[in-house]
Amino acid sequence: MKTIARLKAKKAFTLVELVTVIAIIGILAAILIPTMVGVAQTARVSSANLSANDVRKFVNMWITKLDTTGHYINKAKNVENDPYIIIDASNGEYVSTFSDGFWVTDEDEAEMVKSLSDYLITNLGYRELYAVGYLNEGAVEALVYFVNSSEVTEEYPSFADFTRTDYWSGNNGIAEDGTVIGTSPQIING
Repeated sequence: MKTIARLKAKKAFTLVELVTVIAIIGILAAILIPTMVGVAQTARVSSANLSANDVRKFVNMWITKLDTTGHYINKAKNVENDPYIIIDASNGEYVSTFSDGFWVTDEDEAEMVKSLSDYLITNLGYRELYAVGYLNEGAVEALVYFVNSSEVTEEYPSFADFTRTDYWSGNNGIAEDGTVIGTSPQIING
């Protein structure tokens, strides 16, 4: 009974108890914060890879449509990053650039830009993006994706880099300058 009475009489924490609780909270924070930062970065890379896959699928649908309507699509094997298509969207304004190895008429280019813009904005909500699609045998075989053109780094994966397993210097999908790069198919160090 005396022990219970003493415990009821105690109304405040001691300094030792407070320091112990603060130390435990500090240790837990030191463990959890870096883990949470890594999770957020991994989520951004996964999202960019999914977006790269969506854009790649749509451009391939468009190329198939052109091919079936009698337009010429370069069916050669890609050797030195050619042929390619670059899609640059800023504030919903889309601009596409085709390499010399990708033949397309002005009408087809205008149709592609309009249909790509409509699809990506309406269905996927993409008003900002920068993508480079590498064509091989008449289809986009590999695509590099940036959330927007202000994030494009000087060096991004080339067509040949999609076969490497040592492309990333650090985490998969993170450039040396920290930029998140989405790829389809996904480039994974391994």
